[in-house]
Amino acid sequence: MTADSPTMWEELLAGPFNIHSVTTHNNLLLAAMRDRFNLTDEAFHRMMRADHLRLTRTLDKLGVAYSSLAKALMPDHRRREIALLFDSAVASLSSNGFYGIDVAEAWISGLPRPRKGVPVNSILRGDLLHAPADKVQAAMERSVVYHQPFTVTYAQQVYCVYVTNLSEEQAKALTSSAAEHPAYFGYADCTGRSTLKAHLGLSLMNSGLRVGDMILEGVPVDGVPNGARLPFDAAGFTPTAVIDSLFLPFLGYRINSHLTGQNREDNRSALTMLSPDAAHLESPVIWMSQGRYGYLQDGKHRDSMEQAGLLHLNQPALEVAVSKLVAQGYLYNLRLDTYGNLLYKALVDVEVEDGRYRTFTIGLRFNPEDKRVELMTFF
Repeated sequence: MTADSPTMWEELLAGPFNIHSVTTHNNLLLAAMRDRFNLTDEAFHRMMRADHLRLTRTLDKLGVAYSSLAKALMPDHRRREIALLFDSAVASLSSNGFYGIDVAEAWISGLPRPRKGVPVNSILRGDLLHAPADKVQAAMERSVVYHQPFTVTYAQQVYCVYVTNLSEEQAKALTSSAAEHPAYFGYADCTGRSTLKAHLGLSLMNSGLRVGDMILEGVPVDGVPNGARLPFDAAGFTPTAVIDSLFLPFLGYRINSHLTGQNREDNRSALTMLSPDAAHLESPVIWMSQGRYGYLQDGKHRDSMEQAGLLHLNQPALEVAVSKLVAQGYLYNLRLDTYGNLLYKALVDVEVEDGRYRTFTIGLRFNPEDKRVELMTFF
């Protein structure tokens, strides 16, 4: 079908799809709509499939392929997530309180520049929400690389800009650029789990999705992008509007803190997006074939199994352990392939040593006939 041709329901629902993520975190739109109109799982699934089609067609008109955005929307432990931290009290002194605008040039000029391909990054911004100052200070002492000394007087004093999908080189360039502003006091590498990341996950809102030299931003119908008046244009970026009812669920980035306990609604929406029959698989019992178990023990995934401390388990014990991990994880890469398989991935954190966590990806297949979930990969 062409980008502007009408699509029949049967054609849409039967065709393959690949949806990177579905996000309700810091966005009550989906849950409110489902509750207000008392939508069944089937109706919610249809609405989400239709909205995703609208989004892909909107992006096509902007010259952006939805498939190219995966790296900005799905966490990858091989790529950095960096939180730039500013003292809003310092920035307010020279800006009459408009500290978000005041510090913007420092971090915008440090965003990666197109080289090979079209780089993509999710950007989140905001103040830390209310939390005891001593707890925020303790969290920062464990995570922040300080550029200058800083003491938390109150949590909202900390203004943060959070950028995803960075290489080591890009992360260094971003922090170096931010350091040119007097309000900047340091950064935190938030690629892995930390208490500070939990605070950020509860606080920060999606500011935009950088795609090459465009900044995609969710706006109301008939709204204009860059309502905050950040100096994107001066840095060579073009703010570009996407209706927020399409942006927030599919282009919004969720900080996976694993400490907020707020991923239940996200996972329910994601599973309903995958299939109405999967809507209530909050804690699925994972199974695997005997051949799959042997493959995980002896195949290319053996190292990951060993690092996760699972290699010694027999098959029933491994199925129980993986089921617990998936119930606590975050769901991504929802897809119906050309063979009719309903597939998705769960990102899970496992404590490996000395209180450190490592992220693993578990590939899963859902069978709507018996509503069982089969383990496919672990890496």
